[in-house]
Amino acid sequence: MARYTVFLYHPLDAATTDPETLAAQVAEHDAHGKELLEEGVMIFGSPLEDHDATTSIRADSLVDGPFVEVNEVIVGFYVIEVPDLDAALAVARRNPILHQGGGVEVRPMPGDEAPGTQGRVTA
Repeated sequence: MARYTVFLYHPLDAATTDPETLAAQVAEHDAHGKELLEEGVMIFGSPLEDHDATTSIRADSLVDGPFVEVNEVIVGFYVIEVPDLDAALAVARRNPILHQGGGVEVRPMPGDEAPGTQGRVTA
């Protein structure tokens, strides 16, 4: 089985401060996470603190906030274990953030699987 990290992105300008809307969105994500756990594909997942809490480290400095100016920020992530990229994409396509104005990024994780299963070129 291969492992993938699914990063959840949300546009900065689409962030809601309405407590009822936010609570409904969080509940939808909680239900989705519970589904993935019950299916046995999610290993771990977590929301992240607001992007304003970010501290970026560079070789010569420490910067409060994200390193680059962006229109979207990572708001959470989860790690899944599935047979292949197609299965990972199928899981990621079900994430509620897609209809909440955000997006997902699916990234293979290195591991001790057979060569090539993580999308790496081998000699």
